[in-house]
Amino acid sequence: MRMRVAVLVLVVYVSLTEGAGCVSTSRPHCYKNSTRPEEDFTCEWDKRNPEKSQTHTLHIWDSENKKILTHKNCGKQAQTNILLEELGITKRKTDIWIQTQVGNLTCNSSKISVILECKVKYSKPQILRMERLAGILNITLDKPKDNKGAKYEIRWRERGSEWQNATFETKDRTKDLYTLHLQYTEIYQIQMRRQAKPHLHLCKDSLHALWSDWSPVVDVPLEISRTPVIRWVENNKANGNRDITLSWDAPPYNESVGGVKYNLTISVWPCKINQKKMDHFTVNQTYNTSITYSEARISIFATNTVGSSPRKHITIPAVKHLSYCDSHMSSNVNTKAMKTCLEWYKLEDGETRPEKVNKSYNTALKDIKVENFVRHYYFLHTVKKKHYQTAVMCPFYSEQRAPINGPANVNISDLTHESAVVSWIAIPVVEQRGFLQHYVIWISGHGNTKVHKVPAHNTSFLIKDLHPATSYTVSIAGRTEAGDGPNSTVNFETHSKEMGLSWQDCTILIICVVALLCTIICSVAVRRLKLLPEVPSPVLDTIEFRCPEEQDLSPMMEEVHEFILLLRQDLSKPREDVTPEQGTLLQDFGLVVFEEEGEEDEEGGVTDLSSMKSCCYPNPSYRGQTLQLPEPFHTTDSTSKDNDTESTYKNGLFFETKVLEFDKTSL
Repeated sequence: MRMRVAVLVLVVYVSLTEGAGCVSTSRPHCYKNSTRPEEDFTCEWDKRNPEKSQTHTLHIWDSENKKILTHKNCGKQAQTNILLEELGITKRKTDIWIQTQVGNLTCNSSKISVILECKVKYSKPQILRMERLAGILNITLDKPKDNKGAKYEIRWRERGSEWQNATFETKDRTKDLYTLHLQYTEIYQIQMRRQAKPHLHLCKDSLHALWSDWSPVVDVPLEISRTPVIRWVENNKANGNRDITLSWDAPPYNESVGGVKYNLTISVWPCKINQKKMDHFTVNQTYNTSITYSEARISIFATNTVGSSPRKHITIPAVKHLSYCDSHMSSNVNTKAMKTCLEWYKLEDGETRPEKVNKSYNTALKDIKVENFVRHYYFLHTVKKKHYQTAVMCPFYSEQRAPINGPANVNISDLTHESAVVSWIAIPVVEQRGFLQHYVIWISGHGNTKVHKVPAHNTSFLIKDLHPATSYTVSIAGRTEAGDGPNSTVNFETHSKEMGLSWQDCTILIICVVALLCTIICSVAVRRLKLLPEVPSPVLDTIEFRCPEEQDLSPMMEEVHEFILLLRQDLSKPREDVTPEQGTLLQDFGLVVFEEEGEEDEEGGVTDLSSMKSCCYPNPSYRGQTLQLPEPFHTTDSTSKDNDTESTYKNGLFFETKVLEFDKTSL
């Protein structure tokens, strides 16, 4: 008994020791990718020990017959393929496990009992196409490998919200379609997976149901509702080619989620025979291409993950029609060395390309038939090594005639005594009936006729060296290589020489008026803006004044006083005395009156009154001026009458002089 316990303990110890150094893998999953009977199987498992030296062996055991169907050394791999020939019958239940070996230690994974024929795992579904119309999303999926119906699980959500799930089934040999109802204005994300339908009664349990992997998350934008607005710019024109840059705007953000592709279709060969259109796909918003000188047609539409926008068609017009053939373009094209395309059409007005355009493949210009006396236009295109260009473009007539009408609206303007300008409207192309070489002008008057030739592109002519007050007749006609057309006539009479001003006189007059206006404007601006310095006020000489502090400096009313002014007499004549009242009155007005002394000064002269200074401030009412004696004094003879007076005004003071009887002057 003790011996048995010891052996059991030893076995447990050895098992624990071995388990400590060996970690088993997960249960294996064996399946095939379709329901076809001839399909091989794939087995896979997860490693739980990162040990690099471990090896794995797959064992498949027949539970009914109690025997090993196969065991396969898988090395260090976690996946292996099992051929159908190695298994034999796959409709019986089998046990499958993985044996892992690390050195001398081994361990086994958990066993799984399955019927291999029921183990089908489809590949993850792929969304082939989505169409969104308002709130309805139609989804088209790829079929499984066996083209059988399947069970699907779909989940969807608005960005940042929770997933919503639904399941549906499809039928055999039909498209796998599904319709999902969504909000009209929201952006969604969807994922899908699928499962094979069981076809045997043995495969009803859930153990045999294997879901495929989830498909990648797909953004579902709104449908593109607007047609792309395409613009084009011609960058360069040379050697029969035009470099064109196409550009357009991207759809709004809610229509661009998930990416937008653009499909461009460009017609590069105008001829119906061998006509070719180039389709270009791009995710950019610009595209550069090259076209011929003829009209080109381009279409574009935008595609996102749920549909396409309406297609936009544009026409890039041909280059401007020439009035005459271009001598720089080659007229000797070797049609044998390259493919050519000739297109021609009627160009009645010289500008408008008609809707009907004739096109021919490898046809010479001389072989085509057109209407006589009518202008036509043709392009000759060539292609060599996928390089398309216009070799020749030119207007042409099958036969020419003289114009059927003359110029219209012949008019005389800018008439002077020696010149006039004649103008007209060009002859329309439809009336020219040939290439217009020039206009012929006949000027008749003053007994002679002059002829002038004007280039066909001109519509006016200056007539010079005319005679004043003379009548003239002007006739104009168009000329082609077939001759002159009808005349258009106008009569006029020049001005007299003395009438009006010449253009030289008018120019001088205009210059003078402009100069006068500029002078007036500058003068007003100087006055308004005060650009010149102000005129300075007069400065009074500094005078030392010494006056009593108690002097009243308040404004004084002007008063009129009479006072006696002594006249200068001979020194030998005695002077009369001045009364004190008169002396005081004179002092109030800034004058000093001296009484005559009985004796003369040492020099024997008279005291000079001009050397005396006033001792008081002048009255403010007298504008700051000191009372001065006016010079010269106007006196009268002593024999005059009492009422003889004379008035004098000076320095803001008014003096009235009166002659008294005693030969004194009163002011």
